[in-house]
Parts: sequence; structure tokens; C-alpha cells
Amino acid sequence: MKLARIEAFCAVARNMSFSKAAEECHVAQSAISQQIKALEEDLGFPLFVRSTRKVTFTDAGQSFYVDCVKLMSGFDDAVDRATSTLRRKKHVLTVGIEGLMQCTTKSDIIRRFAEKNPDVDILYRQVGRDDKYEDLISGKIDVVFDIPQYFTLNNRIKKCGVIKNEHCVMVHREHPLASCDKVSVRELSEHVTFWGGIPIVEDYVVKSYREYFRQSDIEPKNIICVPEQDIATFMVSTGAGGNIVPVSEKKLWNSEVYAFVELEKPLVLESAWLYSVDNKNPALTSFVEEIDR
Repeated sequence: MKLARIEAFCAVARNMSFSKAAEECHVAQSAISQQIKALEEDLGFPLFVRSTRKVTFTDAGQSFYVDCVKLMSGFDDAVDRATSTLRRKKHVLTVGIEGLMQCTTKSDIIRRFAEKNPDVDILYRQVGRDDKYEDLISGKIDVVFDIPQYFTLNNRIKKCGVIKNEHCVMVHREHPLASCDKVSVRELSEHVTFWGGIPIVEDYVVKSYREYFRQSDIEPKNIICVPEQDIATFMVSTGAGGNIVPVSEKKLWNSEVYAFVELEKPLVLESAWLYSVDNKNPALTSFVEEIDR
């Protein structure tokens, strides 16, 4: 059922005249008559009682008109909202999200950007740990927050908003390390420690962690990599070992379950927002400029 037929019906109903409806719609009277006839055939019942002197509603036609007025009003409102959105929201930034790690840092930055750029709609897309860089290059996402290293192997991926993350060890409250104020490299090497959500292309992170021990002439033997941070967090909750996490993450987790212990020898890794230089999205340009300001 075409909207033009509803518009013609409402015009006749307002004027109770086919000729006046034609004048209002700037069309021939025959065109109005054809629209009403087609609408009545679609509906299966007559809308008007026609005579040589006047036009009146049928009972069904009067009832239908009341609902059509609401329909047309709703349509006008929808057009207004869409037009307003078009004027107000001109660009879209798609952010890749991979788990909750560094959630506070990411959300703070996004919130500040959104407040300063109300004309940008921000969408979120879950990304996989092994294909997030391909998603950047293909344009499925505009930015992703990560511990970058692989980008140096691809000159099409750049970084902005670089943050230096000091790390600590996250353990269950009943873990032997939970009562320590600080843990030495030697003490840490005696316990199972693991990294969660390390992609294949980021095995350099594990190498960096091993180097952390080797600088103290210690060969670590208890490092485990697990596919997702959620799994690593679950393993911590069972007392299986300690997860190495940014210090900034401490406030995310239940302090009645988890303890966070400072590393006596600092372990600092870089995080940043990554994006493709081939991406010409104006919202991305604004984001990069804002983050690096």
C-alpha cells in the first residue's frame, strides 16, 4: 500500500471534495480518483459515499481516517528525526573492542572524545585477537586500543595516544603472593604466571616478559599463555597462578576476590590506539588529532 494513496485519501477527507483535494495536491482530479479507487481495492472496503452533490465517509472510512492521521503524523516525525540526526550526526567512528583489559583507560578516552565531538556517532564492534589488524586495514573498524608492536611490521598501521603501562601481578586473595607488599623477580619466577589474550602476531609480548626475568639472570619456567583474558581471570580466581596486568586495572576487579601485588622491578609496556593510514574517515581524523593533542 503506497504512501501516496494514503496522502490522497487524507486530502479528500480533509476537504470532503475530490476537486479540492486535487487542488491541494496540485494534481488532476482524475489522479486523486485513481488513488482512492486503488486504495479501496487494496483495503477491500469503500472509504467514501459519493454523490453528485457531496462526499461523505463510510463508517469504515471514518475509522480508517483517524488512524491515517496518526500514521501521517508519525511519518512526519520520523522524517524530522532523521533530518535532525543527519544534521547533528554527520560521521561515525567504529571502535574495535577486545575484552575488558584496560577498560578504564579506553572508556575514559572515548567518553572525553564523545563530549568534545557531539557530531560523531561512536559504534562498537567486537574484534578477534588474531584478526584485529586485518579489520583495521579493511575498514571494518577505525581504531583499536592495544599493546602495539605488530604495527611496526606494517607501515599502513600507525599509533596515537600512546600510554606507558606499569604492570603488576593479579592473584587470588588466598594465593601465596597476596600477602606481599612487593614481589621480586626471583619470587615471581617461582610461581605460575600467565598472559591472557596474546595473539599469534604478538608473541613479542611473551618474549618481553621472558626478557624481564633474563635481565636478572633468571630463566623463567612457569609462563603460560592463554587465549583470552577472561580465561586468565578465571584461572586467577581458582588460584592457578598470577596474571600480569596493568596497574590501572586494579579498580575494575572485586578486591574481596583478587589481590594486586607491585613488582619490585618495574615492568612497563606501551599501549596505544592503532589505525590504518589508508582510512580517510573524517571521524577518525578528528579522533587522532584529539588524542594526540
